[in-house]
Amino acid sequence: MLIDQRVRAKTGALAMVSKTSRLMGTLLCAVLATALAATAAPKGSRWGEKYFPNHVVTSQDGKSYRFYKDLIENKSVVINFIYTNCPDICGLQSARMSIVQDKLGHRLGRDIFIYSISLDPKNDTPEALKAYSAAFGSKPGWLFLTGDPKQLHEIRYKLGERSRSLAEHRSDAVLGNDRTGEWGRSSMMANLNILTRNIIDMDPAERAKRRPIARSKRKTLSVSRVQTQRGQALYLTACSACHSIGMGKRVGPDLENVHIRREANWLINYITQPNTVRAAGDPIALALSKSFPGVKMPNLSLSKSDASDVIAYLKSETARLNGEGKKNTAHRHKGSHAGHAHTHGGKN
Repeated sequence: MLIDQRVRAKTGALAMVSKTSRLMGTLLCAVLATALAATAAPKGSRWGEKYFPNHVVTSQDGKSYRFYKDLIENKSVVINFIYTNCPDICGLQSARMSIVQDKLGHRLGRDIFIYSISLDPKNDTPEALKAYSAAFGSKPGWLFLTGDPKQLHEIRYKLGERSRSLAEHRSDAVLGNDRTGEWGRSSMMANLNILTRNIIDMDPAERAKRRPIARSKRKTLSVSRVQTQRGQALYLTACSACHSIGMGKRVGPDLENVHIRREANWLINYITQPNTVRAAGDPIALALSKSFPGVKMPNLSLSKSDASDVIAYLKSETARLNGEGKKNTAHRHKGSHAGHAHTHGGKN
């Protein structure tokens, strides 16, 4: 899923990636156009009780809420649309939202609330949403909502989600502050630090006290080949929300040494067409699905070339981590004395 590198892909690298797949093109546009387009409106304007439906919706815990009165009124909210059987982008969106909830910290459930609304209420029962939310580690303040199909249709229409089929739904989130009447959008595929900042800045008090943040020094990419640069950009934008490299399991398995654990052809096939591999009854794919219930590897429309680039980057990162681990081990041994040793940490 995550390491701090996930939000540091350079625009230039993304530009190269965007030419290789439909998804990467979408991601690049999201990054370049991520600024929140919210316009302030006085209280009592159309963005309030007279605009939003007050239909009853049900959470993953089976609790009922009036949509406007209980969930929107006098709150700052983040709203996106998902369905639990989505084979493509929903899982990635939810994984990225789980990162956002962590970045919001104590604000979640106190100052800011997240609502993921089902586009498929006939199948997304509270029980299904409960399992789905657990897979992404949702915390108090992040609700998954379902309800009457006609009423949910009206709610999503009011929020600008007007797709004609499940496959067409948007990959962005609606951001709103009912107290000020400010509403806008921010891409779920954008830089997560920027998205989180946009969410926090829905509060005028936060905007007022925020000072310009000095740019941190960025390390030059440790790999020089173009292929691994492309692979890094792909990993950061499409993979890091669900996987880590050497940091343990998250929504999906740790990818350190994955090129050793799996054959190259299998990796390429699974990265490019995971649904087909699962449907064929592949034992490894089925075992992964069993190990990570509720979350399936989505089809990200990556080409075989894209997959090769990702694998090249994973190899490079694995080598770097193993090299640092050996260096730290050698350092410990060098500083050792009979009967005891200085410890300076292990693998990063």
